[in-house]
Amino acid sequence: MSLRDIRERYGVSFERGTRVICGGRLGTVAGASNSHIRIKFDGRQISSPCDPLEVQPCNEGTANLAPQSAQDWRASA
Repeated sequence: MSLRDIRERYGVSFERGTRVICGGRLGTVAGASNSHIRIKFDGRQISSPCDPLEVQPCNEGTANLAPQSAQDWRASA
C-alpha cells in the first residue's frame, strides 16, 4: 500500500520527508508498508511501522509534545 492508498483509505495525507509525531516521539515519514506509515524516529537508523491514525504532522508549535522523562518531571516539580 502506498502513501496515496493510505490517504484514500484513512483520509490522512503525508509525504516522504514530512516531520511527524507518533506516540510522543518525533520522526520523519520514510514511506509506507502494508497499511502503515513508516516513520524514522529521531536517533534511530531504521524506520518503524505506525498506524496512520496515530501519526500527526509536527508543526513548529507542537515540537514539545514528547512526554518528559520521569527525571525531567521530578526536576521541574
